[in-house]
Amino acid sequence: MRWAIKHSHTKDKQDNNTHVIGRNLGSGVTDMPSTHYFEELYGVTEERALNFWASHLDEAIGSKQWSQIRDSTGVYLASVLGHFCLQSVDRMEILSPDYSPNDLEFRQFADLTQIAELMMRQLTSAMNPLWMESAGAHILLYAGFFQNQNKGRHNIEFYSAMGRECYLMAAVGKRARVMKLMATDFNQYLFYLANLHRHLRESRYLIRTEN
Repeated sequence: MRWAIKHSHTKDKQDNNTHVIGRNLGSGVTDMPSTHYFEELYGVTEERALNFWASHLDEAIGSKQWSQIRDSTGVYLASVLGHFCLQSVDRMEILSPDYSPNDLEFRQFADLTQIAELMMRQLTSAMNPLWMESAGAHILLYAGFFQNQNKGRHNIEFYSAMGRECYLMAAVGKRARVMKLMATDFNQYLFYLANLHRHLRESRYLIRTEN
């Protein structure tokens, strides 16, 4: 991806904001897979990552609006961003025809086009709620946080509507409430994440990668 989090700033910021979420994340947080790669390499734990994103969401969208979503979709948004920044992703592997995660895996998507292709296949195949949540989360990332990079190539409104449908299809079982809440205000969350990206860039928490 074009941007990366500057880890030295991340650690300092999280040390001052551990009260934002803490360890007890609640039942609304997605149970995404994680690795300890970044914890070993940079000392960035899942808790630090969650607190980093929560504190900056607070700053980017304003304390009043953050307080309204903090304990439900706000925590979920922070967990989604925390998941992506702690995952090592091989784009070529994801784009390979051999990439075939099982139905219980949190599927990875290389870009918005790949998400649209999956949605077309879902019209003629059995729906997988976990994959639908994964697709919605990736739309939050690509059309929300990285909106500035993608708006010239993709119709953001189209993917906003698609993201809403993804979360509606993911609304099953005990996590149905959070998924429905994500669907209801999905377009607003894309706006929040685009603002968050701008906030981090202006605050110099984002650095350009070489590629």
